[in-house]
Amino acid sequence: MKFKIKSKKFKDKYIYGEISGVRGATTLVVFMSGFDGSSKFSLFKTATNYFNKNSVSTIRFDFCNKKNKDAILLQDISFSVYATELKNIIDRFGKNYLRIVFVGHSFGAVVAIMFLLKHKAFLKKTELVLWDPTLLPWKEVWMKEDYIFLPEKKLYRDTHTHELINKTFYKECTHIKNSASVLGLLKKDVLIIAAKGSADKDAMTYFSKLQDRKNSQVSIINNTDHYFKGMLARKQLLDKTNSFLKRK
Repeated sequence: MKFKIKSKKFKDKYIYGEISGVRGATTLVVFMSGFDGSSKFSLFKTATNYFNKNSVSTIRFDFCNKKNKDAILLQDISFSVYATELKNIIDRFGKNYLRIVFVGHSFGAVVAIMFLLKHKAFLKKTELVLWDPTLLPWKEVWMKEDYIFLPEKKLYRDTHTHELINKTFYKECTHIKNSASVLGLLKKDVLIIAAKGSADKDAMTYFSKLQDRKNSQVSIINNTDHYFKGMLARKQLLDKTNSFLKRK
């Protein structure tokens, strides 16, 4: 079921997404990807079908997009916006579930971690799964290579994608507290899966910071990429995730 809910941060703006509810399901998997949390991400579509078949409801959504004139734009985004709008979604759709699972891919992993740091009331009810996670803060020299400041707009433009981000978000990406250290503060058992040669080193850094490594898992999948392309890689990814969620 597609949905459109009013933003909590911006007047006359909305969050778009799709929830796939399974009758009798007690678990809701919430997918988050990249800067925009795109609901169109092919990996998440594959994962939606997989988890629905395993009696788990799922939700995909866009933190921001350019296709809908009344949607939030990337240039509006900051970690405060991420946290507010994610809570907006969970408050709307997560109340009837005993367990919520945040599956954060890439930058979405950082969003999930920072959300739980800010909203600790969700810690007990929420499971955390990180797929090829980004590790923040990014080095300022990297950001300067990838972004150009536009004085007339007071925004930064990505030199590759031409996407715009604001000054607050730019600074957060370079000065935010180390996301692996924050993960350790959450005191949760976590599943981390990365692609060999992609975010595998960052995955091990995350795992090293966990206080509960005995009940957590880290896994590296070979012969794939940041998007876990390939039928075998995706099967391994989803089977490992499903097995972790069924451990209790």
